[in-house]
Amino acid sequence: MKENFSFEELSYIVRPTLKNILPLEMYRLLRISGMREIFGESTKPVLYRLGKTLISYFDINTEEDLINLIEKLGIGIPKVHQKLEEKVIIHLYECMTCAGLPYTGELFCDLECGFIAGGYEKIAKCKTKGTQTKSWTTGSGYCEFIIELF
Repeated sequence: MKENFSFEELSYIVRPTLKNILPLEMYRLLRISGMREIFGESTKPVLYRLGKTLISYFDINTEEDLINLIEKLGIGIPKVHQKLEEKVIIHLYECMTCAGLPYTGELFCDLECGFIAGGYEKIAKCKTKGTQTKSWTTGSGYCEFIIELF
C-alpha cells in the first residue's frame, strides 16, 4: 500500500465533467462537522498539525512563495499585516473555512493556521507557533494569525 502521494499525483484529476470543482460547502461539512464528530476535542490540534505537515509537500523558500501558494490553492487571500523579528501577523481574507459563516464565538481555522506556521518554519528555518486570534465566526471580516518564530 502506498503511504504518501506527491502533490503532482494528487493533482492528476480525471473528471471530464466535474473537473476539480469541490464546493466549499462540502469541504466545510467534512472539516467542521465531520472532523469534530470523529476527533472531538482533539480536532483543533489534529488540524493544526495537519496544516504544518501539508506545507511539506510544497517547495517554498520565501514569504512571497508562501503568500502566492496560499492564494493559488484557494485557502484565502493572505496579507502580511505586521512583521517583526520574532513574529509575523497575517490577515487571511476569504478564508476557505470560515468566510461568511455566522458568529459563533469559536475559532475554526486551525488547518490554515498550521499551514501558515509551517510555511514560516520552512522560510525562517526555525520552529514556529501559530495562534488564530480573529475570524468571521468571532465578528471579524478576516482571520488573523500570529506566527511566533523561535
